[in-house]
Amino acid sequence: MEKMERTKGRDRLPREKTHWGTKLLACAWISALLFVAGMVVGGMLNQEGHAEDLYDGEPEQKILDAPFIDQREEFPTGCESVSAVMALQHAGVEVTVREFIDSCLPQGPVPENGPDGILYGQNPREAFLGSPYSESGWGCYAPAIQKAMDALLAEKKAGLAVTDASGKTLEELCQAYISRDMPVIVWTTMYMEEPSFTEVTDSRTGQPFSWVSPEHCLLLVGADQQYYYFNDPLAGKAVPYEKAAAEAAYQALGCQALVLEAGRPEGGGGIFSAISRSLPLAGTR
Repeated sequence: MEKMERTKGRDRLPREKTHWGTKLLACAWISALLFVAGMVVGGMLNQEGHAEDLYDGEPEQKILDAPFIDQREEFPTGCESVSAVMALQHAGVEVTVREFIDSCLPQGPVPENGPDGILYGQNPREAFLGSPYSESGWGCYAPAIQKAMDALLAEKKAGLAVTDASGKTLEELCQAYISRDMPVIVWTTMYMEEPSFTEVTDSRTGQPFSWVSPEHCLLLVGADQQYYYFNDPLAGKAVPYEKAAAEAAYQALGCQALVLEAGRPEGGGGIFSAISRSLPLAGTR
């Protein structure tokens, strides 16, 4: 009996080795599959979440080194043209602010009071109101600058196109464009001040529109956890503005934004028809 039991015991040994070997092989395959699946899922999540996490904390701060142009001496009310040229130069287009204004920018007269006491003027979505070279100039909205940039790019055959990025938040602009090293032309108030609104009647159509004052245009170049950074033609290069204040000032101007991209984007535009015709208009900048 004892000998028989030992024999049975030895008979079980090879089967146990085979059994555990199979288990180990199966575990190895399962572990490998889980590892690969984890890498794939993790990579997808990391790719999707990278833009959202790009500005979480100081180590993830990103500020583009875009050209800076000061408007204060030559172009006291030409912030829109200056910001457009900073974006163009960053994209490799050789152009000066004077060339952009004199050759491409549509311009109209400054609004004036009519005999009926109503303020009349050309719509700032169509043209710059006044002169960018003058302290008494008013300014313009994004469609007028997009029209000027389109004309310049066609003339230069630069292989670039202006994308209407209006309607996105500043955070979304950072995720969509700053993360890809593309600065964004945006409209806010000067120094992110509280806006005021003045109603003007379009002298051509008789329809009212609003002018936001003090209207300003600058180049969004970066962000971190606390600030958005702008090449501000009135203040300097990579100027930080607190996020909430910048977002509020940007929203006051109807979330207008333009960005240069390669080639002609599909679709585009349209958002400006939805921008309130009562956008602000109060005096000069």
